[in-house]
This record gives sequence, C-alpha cells and structure tokens, in this order.
Amino acid sequence: MSSFSQQLTTMGLRSLDFNQAEAASLDALLSQLDTEFSSLQQQRPNSQGDDLLLGLMTKTHLSALEQCQTTESQSHAMNDLFVQQLGQEHAARFENQHHGHFLLVTRLWMLVLGYQQIDLSYAADHAQSSASLLFPDDVTGPSHSQAEQTRRRLMQAYYQGQASARHTAKNTKQDTSSVSFINTLRDWFQRVFHR
Repeated sequence: MSSFSQQLTTMGLRSLDFNQAEAASLDALLSQLDTEFSSLQQQRPNSQGDDLLLGLMTKTHLSALEQCQTTESQSHAMNDLFVQQLGQEHAARFENQHHGHFLLVTRLWMLVLGYQQIDLSYAADHAQSSASLLFPDDVTGPSHSQAEQTRRRLMQAYYQGQASARHTAKNTKQDTSSVSFINTLRDWFQRVFHR
C-alpha cells in the first residue's frame, strides 16, 4: 500500500506552490499524516485507500477549522495589540500559526476533493468560507485582497487535484486499451495458427 504522502504526490501535491515556512510545516504535517494513514490502513485493511485518505483529510481539516475558530477572538486581540504597539506594517510580519496550519490543511483537503471529483460548488463554498474566516475584513471576488488570494490558492489546489485525476484516468484507459489490443492480437494469432 502506498503512503499518504505518495498518494498526495499522485494527486499533484508537488505542483502546488508553497513558501519556505509552508514547506517546513508541510513536511511535518505529512510525516504525522503518513503515520495516521498507515495506522488506518492496518485497522481497516478492506477499505479503499481513497476513502481512507478522504476521511483522514476531512477529519484533519475539521480539527484545524475548529482550532482556528476557537482561537479567533484571541488572535484578533493579539493582532490589535501588535498594531497598536508596532504599527500596521510591522504587525503584518507576525503570522498566526493556527491560520497558517488551517490554510495548509485546507489546501491539502481541497487537493483531495478535486482528485476525488467532489462537487465543484461544495469546494468553492468551502474556499470562500475559509478565506472569509482567515480574513474577515477583506472581500473576495474581483479584487487583490488577501481573502481573494487565499480563495484562489484553495481553488488552485482543487483544480490541480481534478487535473491529476483526469491524467490518471487517461493513463489507466491507455493501459487498458493496450492490454485489450494485445489480448485481441493474441487471440487472432491463436485462431490463425492453431486451427
């Protein structure tokens, strides 16, 4: 069985852009999820790997969402304090770790949703609500706000998952066609030469 990381790589993980801090967090998160996924595979050997992966990512996403929501008031208070003490420019240099973790997990979850061909409107709704949660004062839509940039990054992950699924399906279809052609050719040779 393939690891969680290997499956995400198949889904197009390496095509997504991550800054240096996100890449370090990604490595730690993938290590943790590889362990959890392996444990799930052992507990449920008859379950489909894709179902286990979607379940694990959904659970991880919901956990990150809950953590982000429960710390939201403290995060705003901390940000306000930084703005008052340091000014807007310097306060913007501090990143909320819960927000960063939530965004990373949500991007992975969106990648899996796209690969699993989960409904586009469902994914778009979650991208919108996630961006609004992280940047409640910003607007999404035709703008360059942080909320809109975040929404686009989330949807980019979804579309990458979809593209990888199409590529995988195309390769599987070609492999099946090749096997079918070979079997047809073999049958023809057997009919012609074994009369």
